Amino acid sequence: MTKKIGISLPDDLYAWLQASVEEGRADSVSGMIADTLAARRQREGLAELVADLKAEFGEPTPEEVAWADDVLRRAQALAEGRDPGSRSEAS
Repeated sequence: MTKKIGISLPDDLYAWLQASVEEGRADSVSGMIADTLAARRQREGLAELVADLKAEFGEPTPEEVAWADDVLRRAQALAEGRDPGSRSEAS
């Protein structure tokens, strides 16, 4: 279910949204606004989760951060169709 509302935007922001639709980067102004708000809600939820995890377990160690960085680098390589074992990019 959706709810129709009216909002006010600065001219430049509206122009950018309209251009996004015209250039095919978005289906509609309303859709792009909804997607943007959903992404913000998700980021805020993740920030709350991270804060909860830090409160419960403390800050990650440098070794844990390095491990997570490596896992993310490998996942990005796989997503891009590259060999996740190669270290061709700067780290």
